[in-house]
Formats: sequence, C-alpha cells, structure tokens
Amino acid sequence: MRPIFFPHEFFRHRARAAVVRDEEVESTKPIFAPHELFHHGAPAAPAFVGDEESDEEPVVGLEMSDFEVIGELGGGFYNVVYKVRLRRCPSGGVFALKTPYYGLGGEEEDEAVAAVLRRVEGLEHVVRCHAVFRRDESLRATVFELMNGGSLDRVLSRRGGRGLPEPAIAEVAAACLAALQGLHSRGVVHRDVKPRHILADADGNIKICDFENARLIPPGPGSIVFLGIGSPSYMSPERCAPMAMACAADVWSLGITVLHLYLGYCPTRPNPSVRTPLETLKYEISHGEPPSVPAGDTRASMELRGFVSACLQRCVCTRATVAQLLNHPFVAGRDVMESRRVLKKVIVETMDKEDY
Repeated sequence: MRPIFFPHEFFRHRARAAVVRDEEVESTKPIFAPHELFHHGAPAAPAFVGDEESDEEPVVGLEMSDFEVIGELGGGFYNVVYKVRLRRCPSGGVFALKTPYYGLGGEEEDEAVAAVLRRVEGLEHVVRCHAVFRRDESLRATVFELMNGGSLDRVLSRRGGRGLPEPAIAEVAAACLAALQGLHSRGVVHRDVKPRHILADADGNIKICDFENARLIPPGPGSIVFLGIGSPSYMSPERCAPMAMACAADVWSLGITVLHLYLGYCPTRPNPSVRTPLETLKYEISHGEPPSVPAGDTRASMELRGFVSACLQRCVCTRATVAQLLNHPFVAGRDVMESRRVLKKVIVETMDKEDY
C-alpha cells in the first residue's frame, strides 16, 4: 500500500535493490524499527512501490498487519489510538497508532494533514509523527511516538477530577506556549488545543498532539483562516463567526485548557453529565462573560488569574499573544526545577505498570 508520506526515511533497504513489485513487498520489508533509521535532513520524495521509471530506492509501504496491538490508549468520537509494536523488530519499536472509525476524507484531506505534519516536524514539545498510510481505501492511519503518561485528560480522570497543582500547570503552560510559538512561526494553527491533545511521559515531558484539525495559515499579516471546526467548549468567541484571526484562537483554547487543568473540569461545561446544545454553547461563548478562576477561590495565585485573563480576552486585539504569554509571570517567573518535579510526580502517580 502506498505511503501518504514519511517525514523521515522510515523504511529503507540495507542494500541497493531492483524495483520492488507488488507481490514482492511482503518478503522485502526490513526488520528494523523506524527510530533506528531516522535521518534529520530533508526527506526525498518517496519512490512508490511498482514505479519502474524511478531511479530511487523504492519505499516499502506499511500495512496494519505490520503492527501488533498491545492495548488501547484512548480515543474519541471519530478515532481510536492503540499502543502497538512493530513486528519483527529486535529492539521493541513501540509506538502509538491512530486510526479513525470511518473515512475522514479522500486524497485532498490526506494531503492537507500531511502538509501540516511535514511543516511541524522536529518542533519542540510537538509529538513526533513517524508515518502516515492508508489502512484501506477510506481509512488513514498515523504512527506517532509513544508518550507513556497519556493525555492530561486521562491524568485528570485518574485524579478523580481533582485539578493539578499550580506549579505543574505552569510547566504545562510553558511547554504548550513553546509548541504554539513553533507552530505559528511555521504557519500552522492547531485549532483544537485541549487537555486530551496534550500528552505527557514519565519524565515530565509535555507535547501537543493531534493535528487532524490543524491547517496552514495563509501568508500575510493578520491572516484569516476558517476556524469553525474543533471542540466547541474550547473555541474562542470569534471562531463562532467562523472566519477569524488564526493564532489568537489557539491562545484562547490554551486559556480554557489551563483553567480546565486547575479546576479539574472544563469551565464552559461545569456539569459534564448535562449535554449543552451546540447553539447554546456558542451563544454563551460569544456573548457571556469569559470563564475565569472563581472569585471565592483562595488557592489561586494572582499570576494564574492574570494568565487566564490574558488568554481569555473576548476581543482579539486585547488578547495576549504567545510571545507576551511566554514573558508572563505565571510562566516566566516559575521555579522551573520545582514545577517540573511537581508535574512529574503528578504524572507518575496516575500511571500503571502497563504504561511503562
């Protein structure tokens, strides 16, 4: 099966070989793990299986049968993520494999996702994509690096809905801001920042994931992009328009996420068991008061309150930028070693032995 793209030289032959025919693919697949073959230079366009005119060494496509499912990591309405092992790999080769329940678009959608993943390759605090391929004619599968601490949504769930300590939240915010700074500098808007799309590992590392809704930002100042897609609870007021300033929308979503991590629940949906109609939710976001730390909460620092407020300004022109937030006292003034220690402790406490 043809790969959609490989950000690195994902598979290669150990020796120069003749062009691989379809019937020869199974017997010529290398047995190395992808991470043993990564090259950080710009990848060449892949030579597809069966291309007789190509002088390049052919790239062997992936199949679902190449992976052994170890367990389910999570999922949502549209997809599921598995912990998988690459078969015939002597060093383990454990990854996260994401696949949708049903078709999410054809070749045009594939290329849109691939264009974003190429653009974000190598960014700090962004989950690394190893390969994208079609598992059949309509379903796309994506292979990512495994973050064994899972999502911050899972961390909150395993804490019984209790929010995270402030130092841990400050560390998460710093990592997310670094990721967003990288994304925006490369012309990418995420469009779906939320705890479920922020992953952690046992060392306290934080990375943003899930670029299914991300899109490239058109060139030029004050770029406008279609933003009427994503998770409604984390959408900014202008996204209900839905053409809006791209980067500012990610800042709002980060503000909602930080508040979610502090409260232990999404501030736009304080009672998750009660389903709020979409139009009602959009109206509240567009016309109601922006969410904030409850006035009577004596635990919250002024720095946290100020950070959330800076993110959740209704008007785009007064909302803080990523650069400004990186210099905010909540992030810039934190004790980095202590913040990281607290975050790591929280993550490890919510992990099972099967996670390692």
